[in-house]
Amino acid sequence: MPDFIGLIQREYTAGQNPPFVTVDDVTVGLAICFDVIYDSVIWDGAREGAQVYVFQTNNADFRGTDENLQQLTFARMRAIETGRAVVNVSTVGTSQVIAPDGQIIDGAGVDKAAAAITRVPLREGLTPAVVLGGVLTALIALGAITGLTIAGIGHRRHHHRPQTARGASDA
Repeated sequence: MPDFIGLIQREYTAGQNPPFVTVDDVTVGLAICFDVIYDSVIWDGAREGAQVYVFQTNNADFRGTDENLQQLTFARMRAIETGRAVVNVSTVGTSQVIAPDGQIIDGAGVDKAAAAITRVPLREGLTPAVVLGGVLTALIALGAITGLTIAGIGHRRHHHRPQTARGASDA
């Protein structure tokens, strides 16, 4: 597959600032469409004091696919993981306001122009998922590797047992 990123004539570089802004006295964690899958972007926002998240996206390139719903599922997971409300705003996909427990508070359907004023709970503090995030990810990977290794050894032992001399005493 060719590298099309090089064809974009812009001098984009990764930012150095934490992924949040302050609006009045509210710290808002930010992520754009594909950032929602990167743990560090979301966890850094929570660690820096984000009280609510706003994820903005443009799903126009993915009309007619399930990509929009995948992003919403990630947004719901991030709300639960961080214990914060998430406002997922899409220019052409589904927009939703998600409570910290993953429940949908408000929303607009695909390709629906809408405006809303919705109250969301503001949260502080860190959930175990954010505190242990990297460690937990490593433990899950280590557990999976250990489990597969044990299963592989067990399988190998079961299928490569030496044949016993059956029938030797029967003769």
